This record gives sequence, C-alpha cells and structure tokens, in this order.
Amino acid sequence: MAQPLPTMPASPLHSSRPSTSLRLLPAAGRWLSWSLAFALVACGGGGGGGSSGTDTGTGSTTPPVLSGVAATGAPLGSASVTVLDASGATVGTGSTHPTDGSYKITLGKQSPQAPLLVEVRGLNALGDMVLLHSAVPKTSASMVANVSPLSEALLALTVGDAPGTVFNDVAGNSSAVALVGTQLAAASDFLKTLIKSNISDAKITDATTLDLLGDASFAANKGALDLLIEALRVDLGSSSAGAPQLLLANKLKPGAPVEVVVDLPALKAELAKGSSATPLNAVTSTLKATTGATTLLPNAASLDELPAAINKMLAQGLSASAISSHSLLSAFTVNDSRDKNSMALYFADLASKNQQLGRFQIVACLDDVFASGNCTRLQVSAYVTDSAGKVLDIFQTTVNYLKSTTAGVPSWRLYGNGRALEFNVIPMTVASFGGDGSLKSGTTVNPRAGVQLDLQGQTLDAPITSALDSGVVQTPNGFAIAMAYCARARMCITKVPGATSTTATGQATDYALLQDSVGWIGGADAQRSAKYSVSFTPPGSTARTQPAYLRAEVPVAPATSRFPMIDELATSALLGRQLSFGRKYSWAKWAAANPDMRMLSMRLVQATDPAAPSIREIKLALPVSTEQTLGPSVLPGGATPTTSELWLTAADSQGRRFQSRFVLNY
Repeated sequence: MAQPLPTMPASPLHSSRPSTSLRLLPAAGRWLSWSLAFALVACGGGGGGGSSGTDTGTGSTTPPVLSGVAATGAPLGSASVTVLDASGATVGTGSTHPTDGSYKITLGKQSPQAPLLVEVRGLNALGDMVLLHSAVPKTSASMVANVSPLSEALLALTVGDAPGTVFNDVAGNSSAVALVGTQLAAASDFLKTLIKSNISDAKITDATTLDLLGDASFAANKGALDLLIEALRVDLGSSSAGAPQLLLANKLKPGAPVEVVVDLPALKAELAKGSSATPLNAVTSTLKATTGATTLLPNAASLDELPAAINKMLAQGLSASAISSHSLLSAFTVNDSRDKNSMALYFADLASKNQQLGRFQIVACLDDVFASGNCTRLQVSAYVTDSAGKVLDIFQTTVNYLKSTTAGVPSWRLYGNGRALEFNVIPMTVASFGGDGSLKSGTTVNPRAGVQLDLQGQTLDAPITSALDSGVVQTPNGFAIAMAYCARARMCITKVPGATSTTATGQATDYALLQDSVGWIGGADAQRSAKYSVSFTPPGSTARTQPAYLRAEVPVAPATSRFPMIDELATSALLGRQLSFGRKYSWAKWAAANPDMRMLSMRLVQATDPAAPSIREIKLALPVSTEQTLGPSVLPGGATPTTSELWLTAADSQGRRFQSRFVLNY
C-alpha cells in the first residue's frame, strides 16, 4: 500500500507548519515564505476520493482532517503519507512539508472506520529511505497522528508485529488492527518503562502526560519529545526462530549495541491478559531499559542554532577564504579528510548555488572513550536543499558543545572528528543474475553475504589524487586484511601484504569480505555493532588507527525480491551490446515493492582483458530516483568488450547494501 515519493511543487523552503494561525518556527536559517498559499499546497495533499461532505447523521458536513509531524529527530521532509481505515480502504494521501515535516490531509471518507493507520515514506537526514507508521485509535473531526521511530515502536508493541506487515494487509490482520483501539494505551505505558532513562534525560517530568502519537504541539525542533526521539535507536528484527522483535538502543553508545529486545508476539499475549503488572517477561535481553545521555540531551536543545548560523553565513555569499576565517570554523580541524580549507570550499560552493542546510539529526557519538551520559564529539547530519525544498545532498560533520554567553553566537561549533580519512564498514550481500534476470547457478554461493570495507582512497577536492597507498583493516575476530590503492575512490582489498597498489576488478571482492570466500570472517564479524579498526599512514603524516562499527547485522539469507531489478526484465533480457549505445533504465516496479529501500548507484564493468577492466560508477542523484539514462560506454581505443556487467546497488533503512550483478550476453 506504500505510495511512491511525490514530486513536490515549487514551494518556500522555510515556511511554517500549516495551522489556523501561520507562524514561523525557529529553524536552521530558514528563508522566508513566498506565500501562505504555497505553504498550504506543499503540506496538504487532499483525501483519496474527495468527499463532498454529505451529512451521515452525525450533524457534521465537514470531512475529518488528519494532521501531524513526521520526524526522525530532524523533520522528515517531502515524504509521502498514506492513511488507511480499519477496513483497509485508503482514505487519504498527501505529503509532508519539505522544511518542517508537517502534513494536513482532509480525509476522503465522512466517517472512516476506526482505528486509522498512517504510513510515511521518505528520506531522512542521513540519506536513508525510511518507512514509519502511526495510528489514530478513535476518529473525530480533527485528529493528530505524529510519525516517528517512537510511533513505529509503539505500534509494533501494540499489534505484536512489524507495523508495515499489518499496514500491507489490513484485512488479513483485522484482529491486530483492532488492538490499536484497545491496547494502545497499555503498550504506551510499557514502552515508557523501557525508555525511562531517556525520558528523564529529555527533561520530561511527567511521563504519564507524554503522548507519543497525538501531541498537537509537537515539532521537530529539538524540544523534549524530539530529543527523546534523537536519543534512541529503534529497529525491528526477528529471532532465530523468526519471531518479530523490537530492538531498542542508546544511539550515543559506540556502535549503538542493542540494549532491549522485546518479543512482540509474547508482549501481545501479555497485554491481552489485562494484568496491571509490567510484562517484562517479554523482554528477552539482560537490560530491561535503555541507558541514557543525561548531560548531552539538555545541551542538544540548542543544536539547531549551529545550522541556522551556517545558513546565515551562506546567505552572505562569502568567499572560501572569508569562510575559512569565519568564527564558525575557528575550532574546526579535520573531518574524514576534509580540513578547514576544504570545508570552506564546500560551503562557498553551497552559497554560490543558493543552497542551505536543514535541521541537524544526531547520528552518533564519536568520542574515542565513551563517558556515560555525555558526548564531546557529536556526529550530525542534515539535508542540503535548494530554495524549493528539494534535497540535493546529505551533509555530515562532527560538532562540539561550547556554551556561549554571547548573543547570536551558537552554543555548538563545527569541530571535526579528527580523522584523516573516512572509514566505514557496511553489511552487504550480492546476487548474480543472468541478463534475463534469473539467478545464476554454479559452484559459488548465490547470493553472497559479507562486510564492505569502505576506506577512502582519493582526495575529496580537485585535483583528485591518491589519499593513501595502503592500509590494514582488523576484524572483530582479530584477523587483518591488507588494502591498497586501486585508482578508485575507495581502497581495494589486496592479496599481497604491504602492497601499495593493486588493480580493481569491478567485482565485490575488491571491497568486501564475503563469508563464503574469505576464511578470516566469522559470525562475530557479521553482527550489529561489530567493531572493526583500520591502521594507515597518510602521506607526510604519522600512523593512525580509527574504529568503525556495523550499523546492522549482515543480511545472510535475504529474499530475492530485495535485490534491485530493472523493469524491462519482465519482458526482455538485457544485452551487452545495448551499453554501447546508451539507454534509459527504470526500476520503478522494484522500488514500489520495496518502499523501505532506495537505489544508490549503478556500475558498468566491461573488458577485453579481464585483468584490466573498464569500470564506470554512476552515483544516483537525490532525493530518490527510479530511472537513469546512461550515455554510451566506450572502451579505450574503441575496443569491443568481450564481457559486460551491469551492477545495481541499493540500501535499506538500516544502511545494509543489496547489490545485483547482471552478467550480460551480446
């Protein structure tokens, strides 16, 4: 039932949430609204069916209105919204405002059957496609359903399953839907016991009055409820037996390891008993509540002062040299190889294109030594948008809190993580297909699961040159993997210890430790929060060691449908000779079937000599695309390739990569 992301009309980037009295929210350097009418168009959406307001006997001729805010800490802008009633009928669709994540929909049914279910699909400030749900237990003329990871957690606890599963088949899950009207309050009380430390840290003094779904005053502006969302990592998983689980963690612990695991069917059964006792027996983890961030969260209330100040600087149109000496960069050192001058060039480029930053979303704590309740280096992320609210890029950096006593000077400052190069480890799996879209058979396991080692190999700014000759990655199990420069943006794995160069093949083995082919990766290496480290010596510098953590577990046995697929494979095969002429590729059908995923990139690998292939990477533009036109591919010297492969890479909401490799005939 998920809807594709809408194409937003040109709208003011920084107009306010629509209400009976239009007001400007304090925001990250927001530009002024062009017109009230534009703001309302951007945030509206209309009900599915366009009710004429016929009186049904209730005395009212006005269709009911549903509003709310979608947020993941920062606003979830330009996201699609779908509303179902208890019969499974679509009673409203719309989209969230590109700036503040608010929405307002006039429903298409005069008397929709309660409860109502709400689904929001959009791109968060980290660049992940997220699919979140909320609900309205009882209908009225005016209703509020805020949508966030917390509403997702609450619904999961209420229905005893992943909310998306219920939303996709309301008729087949009618008993679970009915629980939204009867068990929502009990599930909310239980959730509050699991996150009690976070509630306290967010300075919410009376948890009994905390409404996780229907607070009409909620805004994604680092208020108490928004900070509560920021402090938590919420995921859905399953046990070894396949039972759905809710996973909760303190986002600010290194790697955000799972702290609370709730068996959802078990909790559903306990809540049905109606006992006044807290059903902690449904918690299968040792911890019965998440840990907190006591010192950090109150300070985080002023976090959005910093992007507001950055946007003010951008609006002044300063040169790179002027930005480099600006007070906002006075404490900045280096962040994943981007030093102060490089950061100034980046900001100057944004200013020249009339682009600005959205609100910050907290990503993680980057302190080398974790101090309970505090964090001195905070990784944050934000949209980069144009004046119409279109997301063009994702900005990430590291900030530090320094309480300011000067009016107009932000309490937070750009600081940097002190890391000379970017290093990440990414759970991934790759499936090999023929040109007709069928899984290839053979001696190799297919799909193949593993961990992608993402170590920066080239500089960020022109001229692009080598940033590193070699490095060594150490796995959680203690084995070491040699890496070398391969004339690509990222380093390649090499079989020659100490090698300072190698040749990229275009295959997954360039960058991934695959469980079926490398003996130095085991179960512990594939688990969420597994800690890897890399050691290297940048040119002209001293030796460095820095860590990275897996965001999620490696997807060992994913469904074939999760791998990105080209639409035309339903009727005809892809051919290698087509690459020589250029053409448009579409994956709209796959995207509709996997609304929690987005396509990241395409790769062409062609060769006359397999030992020296031609590799062409195409990074797809934001916010979300379902098609891409590729120009003709030409090998050096006009040679005719003997082998051609098309690769598609997609990611789910937890950052796991799914790669499709198509081996094409001519």
